[in-house]
Amino acid sequence: MSYRLSIFLSSLALAAAFAATGFNLYGQVDEYFETELANHSVRFQNVFTTLNEALAQRAQALAYSIAANTEIQRLLVEASEAVHIARERNGNNNNARAKHVRQALRKQMERQWNELRARHEMRHLQFLLPDGTSFLRMDAPAYFGDVSTAVRPMLAGIVQDRKPRSGFEIEHTYAGILGMAVVSHHTPDVGEHVVGIVEVGFGMSELLNRLDKRLNTGMALLLDNRRVSDAMLKDYRPTMETHQSFILAASRPEAGDWLKEGLLPATSENLPQNRLLAWKGHHFQLIASALNDYQSQTDPQASPLGTVLIWRDITDRIKRLEKDRSAVVVNTLAAWIFAQFFLLVLLYLLRREWARQLKQNTTAFENLLQHNAMLLNTAANGICGVDRNGRITFINRAALAMHGFRLEEVMGRNLHELLHFDDSIDHPSSEMSHLYMQTLEDGKPRESEEWLARRDGSCFPAQVAVTPIFDQGQKNGAVIVFHDITEQRNRQEALLRLATTDSLTGASNRRHFLDQLETELSRQRRHGGRASILMTDLDFFKHINDEYGHATGDIVLSHFVHIVRQTVRRSDIIGRLGGEEFAILLPGDGTEGARELAERLRRAFESNPAKVDNIDITCTVSIGISDLRTDDMTADAPMRRADEALYAAKAAGRNRTVLYDPAWQWAQPRPWDETTPALCATPPGGGI
Repeated sequence: MSYRLSIFLSSLALAAAFAATGFNLYGQVDEYFETELANHSVRFQNVFTTLNEALAQRAQALAYSIAANTEIQRLLVEASEAVHIARERNGNNNNARAKHVRQALRKQMERQWNELRARHEMRHLQFLLPDGTSFLRMDAPAYFGDVSTAVRPMLAGIVQDRKPRSGFEIEHTYAGILGMAVVSHHTPDVGEHVVGIVEVGFGMSELLNRLDKRLNTGMALLLDNRRVSDAMLKDYRPTMETHQSFILAASRPEAGDWLKEGLLPATSENLPQNRLLAWKGHHFQLIASALNDYQSQTDPQASPLGTVLIWRDITDRIKRLEKDRSAVVVNTLAAWIFAQFFLLVLLYLLRREWARQLKQNTTAFENLLQHNAMLLNTAANGICGVDRNGRITFINRAALAMHGFRLEEVMGRNLHELLHFDDSIDHPSSEMSHLYMQTLEDGKPRESEEWLARRDGSCFPAQVAVTPIFDQGQKNGAVIVFHDITEQRNRQEALLRLATTDSLTGASNRRHFLDQLETELSRQRRHGGRASILMTDLDFFKHINDEYGHATGDIVLSHFVHIVRQTVRRSDIIGRLGGEEFAILLPGDGTEGARELAERLRRAFESNPAKVDNIDITCTVSIGISDLRTDDMTADAPMRRADEALYAAKAAGRNRTVLYDPAWQWAQPRPWDETTPALCATPPGGGI
């Protein structure tokens, strides 16, 4: 990549990073503003709902208070009787007596009504008969005798179950929060019975004005035009209306103007809403939520009565928002300019440093190449490299010397062809080829001991390590390092012979023989089969040492091992346990086969004396035989049985073979005296 392209891409990446940061900060400013609007919306709605509920409870409490007045109870009893008589006589709800009672009730409540209007902002007080018939409206005394239970669910409910209620509802002459309570009267002959209903309502304009002062927000209640037309008398409907809504009450005049201009929600559908409204150079947050009356609160399927509208002037807040947005743009741009300048300076300095380091590294690389070439050619180990097709790409002098090739004979040749052995050679021909080919396939280093070929066709053992070569993540060949381990192999074999064989006779030493015996026992326990063991001891060997010397005795021992090797199979194992005592392990042979082999060995040793300085040294051998059993847990068990059989052979006169008999009872245990054979209470049988 060129330097100019690097500058362009770096600058582009920096600009993108700052653009993303500025966009994020810009979004955070807007998000904070939206969160602030949402919090205000929730707060204002919660305050209105709380005060609305408190006002409903207050209306219900006042209704209770009025209903408890005994004079009111008495007058409503008379009113019920008068209306009942009027219905029977002329079929309506009015007669002279009913009119008289209505005037008396109005006079009774006149002073209290004025006081409630002044002190409690009460705007509606109505007395109804038990069946819901309006008897007296203090706020509209000219209208009475109507029954509105069909359009007033709250009134229909209290008529039905006589339980007090409160909530927002539209009455013929009033729309707002109502509290209702039944009026009961007690008589001796009837007892407690309902004689009427008291209904109390408060003015909504006063509530909205108080909230406006408290929250510094405009508030208005919009009623659905159809609901108002169905329930309210025309003379008592709100004056501000459109074809969709009435304004029941408003704390500020903007609501009327917005309603006329069609800027407010036309219906109570798709509420709540929280939006901004630009109007006459000002910005307002407009919060519209559903106005639920008693019916919509009790019936989820019912539509809201209207809309609660809350607004506040946020012109200053909008100006601050625009200022914050501008600050984000300006600050981001300034930071980008500074960072771009710093980046250009940094890239210039880096270019100078890169040029210096490149020159320094180039010199160091050239020196390293010379050094590596020197190490490659002076290394004692053979080193060669192959490409992905197995062709030799480099080789050092040590490798050429080991194989006897010249450089031009191997370069470019396939490694398998170069190191290929004939099938007649004892050692496999293609192991090393397989080793490096596996590394070329899976990219894993490997190490192994292999046989390598020379130019003259001979071979030698070598320790080989294969390491893959990667170029940009792709396998591109391998490096093979090897060295001749012929001397090491010879030393290891010598050490192994020294650790496992008897230096005098060449037989296995005691430890190695016991290991082989334990292995055979384990195999027999797993897989079954037969095996036997022979315990041998040269008869009167001490006499040979005493008469001819220990050197002659050593020759006799070696001669015995030679006779054994000629007699037994290659798979049979002979071990020297100590002195002139030997043991022979016969895998796969039962006791009958072991007896035949032991007898052949005894006769062969007896008939073939050892020659020492043209003197025949004749010696015999005693042999004890035992089989290997699956319940033998250690090598001691079969050796003990074979040893007892050997003892029996000695006791019976020597120069014989004896098979172990479990019935033997010995009066005197080993060791026996070479000059005086031990006696047994029951002479052993089976001697040959």
